[in-house]
Amino acid sequence: MTDQKISNPYALVDPTERGRTNRSDLAPASPPPTTAGTPRRSALDSILRFFGFSIAGALILIALVVLAGLWFMRDTATNLLTRSSETTVINGEAIVESIRQANKQILVEHYNVVDIDYTEAPAGWLGLLPIQQNFVLLLKGRVPAGFDLATLGADDIWISADGRRVQLVLPPPVIFTENIALDLENSRLLGQGDTCPDLICRDQLTAMQEDLLPQGRRLLTEASLRSGILNQVASDGQRYYEQFLRALGFAEVRVVVSGESLSDD
Repeated sequence: MTDQKISNPYALVDPTERGRTNRSDLAPASPPPTTAGTPRRSALDSILRFFGFSIAGALILIALVVLAGLWFMRDTATNLLTRSSETTVINGEAIVESIRQANKQILVEHYNVVDIDYTEAPAGWLGLLPIQQNFVLLLKGRVPAGFDLATLGADDIWISADGRRVQLVLPPPVIFTENIALDLENSRLLGQGDTCPDLICRDQLTAMQEDLLPQGRRLLTEASLRSGILNQVASDGQRYYEQFLRALGFAEVRVVVSGESLSDD
C-alpha cells in the first residue's frame, strides 16, 4: 500500500489560536461612522435668549401703558376745555327760591348790657302819696340781626344773557327783636324798693314780665343800633352772597343791599 496524504479536516489546531479566531468571529460588527450633526446650544446662549424675549415683552408693555396714558390725558384735557368753553345759564327764579329758603337769615349777634331803672306809682290823687315801687336791673342779652329773605322777589336778581354776570339786591338788614335772647342768669337786680301795696301796684313778677323785660329788649336793640349792627350785617351779607354767586359759576358778581346809607344813630 502506498502512503497517501489525506487531509484531515480534524487536524489539530493550537487552542490559543482557535480561541482568538472564534472571538474574532463572534465580535459584533462596528457601527458605521455617522456624519457630524448640529452642535447643541450652550446654557449661556439659552439664558441670553430668555432675557432678550423678556426685555422685548417689557418694552412692548411699557409702550402700551404710555399710549394708554397719553390717550387718557388727551381725553381729559378735551373734556376740561369743552366744559370751560360752555356757558351755563342759571335761572334767576331758582336762585331766588334757594335764597328765600333761609327765611330769616341771622348773620350777626351782639351781646349787650343795659341798665333799666323802672318806677311804678299809682295814678290820680294816689300819686300824691309817698308810695311807689322801683327796680334797678342790670340786664344782659343777645341781639340777632340779618336779612328777612322772605321779602326777596324775582325782580331783585338780574342775570346777563350770556349767563356770566349777575346782580342781586338784598332787602334792608333788620334786627330780629322777637329773637332777642335775655341772659337772665347773668343779669343782676342792683336795687329795688316797694312801698306800694299790691292792691294799688302790681306785684314784682307781673311788673317784670309786662314792663321791665319788654323795656329791656328795647334798650338792647337801641344799644345794638348804636354799635353799628346793621352796617355790619350789610357788609357781611355782601361778602357772603358774592361768594355764593361766584360758586354758581358767575364771572362778574354785584350784590347791593337796600338802604345802604345806614347810620349808626
